[in-house]
Amino acid sequence: MTNSTMMTMGIQTSRAKRMLKMLESLLSYDHLYSDDKLREMKAQRNVLKEEIAEMEARRSKGFGKK
Repeated sequence: MTNSTMMTMGIQTSRAKRMLKMLESLLSYDHLYSDDKLREMKAQRNVLKEEIAEMEARRSKGFGKK
């Protein structure tokens, strides 16, 4: 991979982590949202966690990493 590709992956990962942190903080105020909106936000959080794990797995090149 080129340096620009690696840099882009890092930016996407950091952006995804910031979004995840924001979603989790919004979910802590669950009394402000309807049940449908909470379900939607939790589904988005789960998808985001999976995407972050996938991005980190692709980027990882250390010993014992898959």
